[in-house]
Amino acid sequence: MELISKRELNTLIAAVAKDTRFYAPIKGDNGIEYGQTTGDQPIAFNYVNLKLSPKGLFFPQSEVLCRFCGDTLRDVPVPDDTFIVFGGRPCDARSLSYLDRIFEDQSSQFADPYYVTRRKHALIITLACNEAAATCFCTTVGGNPTESVGSDILVFELDHELLFEAWTEKGKTFMATYREFFQNPTDAVRSAKAEHVQKAVAMVNAFAIEGIKARLDKIFEEAGWETITNTCLGCGACTYLCPTCHCFDITDETNPRQEGIRLRTWDSCQYPLFTKHASGHNPRVNKKQRMRQRIMHKFSYTVEKSDAIFCVGCGRCVLNCPVNLDIREMLQTLHQL
Repeated sequence: MELISKRELNTLIAAVAKDTRFYAPIKGDNGIEYGQTTGDQPIAFNYVNLKLSPKGLFFPQSEVLCRFCGDTLRDVPVPDDTFIVFGGRPCDARSLSYLDRIFEDQSSQFADPYYVTRRKHALIITLACNEAAATCFCTTVGGNPTESVGSDILVFELDHELLFEAWTEKGKTFMATYREFFQNPTDAVRSAKAEHVQKAVAMVNAFAIEGIKARLDKIFEEAGWETITNTCLGCGACTYLCPTCHCFDITDETNPRQEGIRLRTWDSCQYPLFTKHASGHNPRVNKKQRMRQRIMHKFSYTVEKSDAIFCVGCGRCVLNCPVNLDIREMLQTLHQL
């Protein structure tokens, strides 16, 4: 563990940014958001979680996969320079570990080279939680507000100081490279960190969902699905803001000169066209079926396939739903059917 004062953080960032892109929470046009910085802007700490997770830095909302002209195809290489993501919360770091299982599947031929390249060259510096929002429920789904899963370095914010703790070889290399900016923590700092860890879990609103997969599988055809989705607008905000949702569409865009691009863009299981076949048939014709798919995927299908609930309890879907649908209430209602 190494210590640095908040006042010295921008000095460290300035040194790092000479060779590496550095992304951190800074004040932008839409409030506090991830932005590239060279240490010339103050880093924001007054947030529980950001509206957008770091997912988009690894799996962009829109990206060109290749270009073509007639029958000539040209690759679009992924930038392979290193970059650092600072200030994400433990739930966001955990979400990246889940996306790794989707896009870095080394057991098949379908590992995604775009995602894999970005992850390989990224360093994740996570900021442990000092407080929890009313919408946070990470401990319900196996997380923890001070956990290190998915992080290369975990940072504890202790008043005017930051305690860095490396958890991977990449993290240890970073700490060794920039050792001059840090100092050894005192016993008082170590005690403050221990107290922080003890208090963190108590902040989170937890509820019981033991056996949720078996329950969901059993009630697949129950009418209760209709009840919990009556007010859903199908806007897709919950999926677009979710750090583990990873559905996408691939389209070709061309011009009259027969030049074009193949484009990958985020998609959502909450959209009516998401499952519409070329024949016109749609196996999910209503919002009940689409919401059921969203919940079954996160709490049943991924448990069966990846042995993990693909929800990290960040609460973004709860906080930003325009009609106040709450996945926590949905799960508890379904659990009692």
